[in-house]
Amino acid sequence: MITIAKPRISPNALRALGIAGASLFLATLGGCATAAKFTLEDRLAALGLPSGQAACMADQLDERLDSQDLQDLARYTLTLSRAQSPGGVLDALLQFDNPRAVVAIGQSGLSCAFAPRG
Repeated sequence: MITIAKPRISPNALRALGIAGASLFLATLGGCATAAKFTLEDRLAALGLPSGQAACMADQLDERLDSQDLQDLARYTLTLSRAQSPGGVLDALLQFDNPRAVVAIGQSGLSCAFAPRG
């Protein structure tokens, strides 16, 4: 009879593997949020916001919303057409059916409208 030895994995190796797996999971979640932020910034500019205001709003929305709300908002912007003015962009965004996002859009829109342009 042949006996096959089981590989022995130390508790430290298991712990390291768990930490690596958790880190990869968090990096993946962060990557989705980051991609949504840059998609949102591009879409806001394409909809008619000045690039500085679009970047400002995307940054603030990234801080104010969780990753799912940010991704949903980025997807919603794909359904919108270019507005005649920055105010028109904000009006269209405020029609989004997500109360948390609407509050964040209003706050960031107001804040970024008066932010110094860089």
